[in-house]
Amino acid sequence: MTKKDLAPIDAEPTKSFFVDMLTRDIPLEQAVLDLVDNSVDGAKSLATQGQRPFEGRTVKIEFDSTRFRILDNCGGFDTEAAIKYAFKFGRSSSIGRTPHSIGQFGVGMKRALFKFGDHFLVRAATTKEEWSVDVDVKKWEAAQGWHFPWGEFTPDENISVQTPGVEIVVTKLRQEVSTRFSTKNFETQIIALVKSKHRQFIAQGMSISVNGVHVTATDLYLLVTEDRRFQPGIDSYVISNEGKSDVKVKIVVGLGDSAPRAAGWYVVCNGRVVLEADRRQETGWGLIEESSNNVVIPSFHNQFARFRGIVNLDSDDSARVPWNTTKTDIDKDNPVWQDVFPRMQEMMRPVISFLNELDNDIDEHTRDSSPLLDVVKKAKTVKADELVAKAQFTAPSRASVSARVKTTKIQYSRPVDQISFLMTELGVNTATAVGAETFDLIYRRMGGK
Repeated sequence: MTKKDLAPIDAEPTKSFFVDMLTRDIPLEQAVLDLVDNSVDGAKSLATQGQRPFEGRTVKIEFDSTRFRILDNCGGFDTEAAIKYAFKFGRSSSIGRTPHSIGQFGVGMKRALFKFGDHFLVRAATTKEEWSVDVDVKKWEAAQGWHFPWGEFTPDENISVQTPGVEIVVTKLRQEVSTRFSTKNFETQIIALVKSKHRQFIAQGMSISVNGVHVTATDLYLLVTEDRRFQPGIDSYVISNEGKSDVKVKIVVGLGDSAPRAAGWYVVCNGRVVLEADRRQETGWGLIEESSNNVVIPSFHNQFARFRGIVNLDSDDSARVPWNTTKTDIDKDNPVWQDVFPRMQEMMRPVISFLNELDNDIDEHTRDSSPLLDVVKKAKTVKADELVAKAQFTAPSRASVSARVKTTKIQYSRPVDQISFLMTELGVNTATAVGAETFDLIYRRMGGK
């Protein structure tokens, strides 16, 4: 027998192996977000003009120890999309994309369904047709072929041609999934993630609920003064490549409230938050110039707790924006990110320099008496999304707001019971105030004016 007589080697993966590999590396909460992303993409195709283009679009998420359910009224998708894309493992290059979509790789819904459990029902309706797919995963794995069976569709008040949308129900949950779905902590996590990751769509009118809890949007605020002594840095431009969709870029840097957990870079791709309050080297923190070994941007420290940086990247083609397959991080090798990253550092540098000055001023004058901190505290806030016009970051210098009398800080230690005694006698609440009051008393007693 020659090799020509042998049957060809079958390299097709088993279904169970494929399902295991498909679901292994995605956290459960991210799988839930993938399904919300699909609803958002549906809503984008129905978006209206104005400040609240998603008004009237709803997404309801429900889960417990026995099942997962997501229901939306975001237009649904037809049987052709189901056959050619929605249930295929991967996206064919011939399949068109929803402009500015979040879904990209063609794996999100399937990955979530297999991640959750061993039985799923998908029902969808457009204004013209209704359909369903009903799959027992164990039976499907044992059967020949990779086709999913159609199910019987029964219209109801949730899904029909009169109320187009999608409903997904997963039952026979995996044990580990059932356990997490039954905890209050997981519910809290999902609410927090939806609130942060989809804040733009919620702010623009979309209603999302998790186990009956309505999710509100979170906003990012930056400091601005009427006289523009404080002005966030704003830049916007377009990255063009011949034969590819343009990518619109908007970068905003400035100061917010002193909150270490909220400080850092926010990266938003096609409206979906990918990174939030990021303080890693991937966004430039701790950046060192290799040729000179000079620190370009220091590593994050709490003195930078007011830093806010927002990068918005938007393209008709979701493959152009620099996110990974789970939308949990940026793709550092993406050419768009390679273009944007240096500009982020350029705009970040003056904000870091000002925060260093602010820290020095506080160190010299104390937090209660720092003239520069007083200016910061009196500044008003504005939503980052409302900042449009290009501008350089500006902030007052220490010299421009310096105290009329040069001061220095006095530090000393005394027994706690003695300090507590003086706090009572002087009617003050802090050790710092005790120091200031006792200094002033002695100064006046010695004839100072």
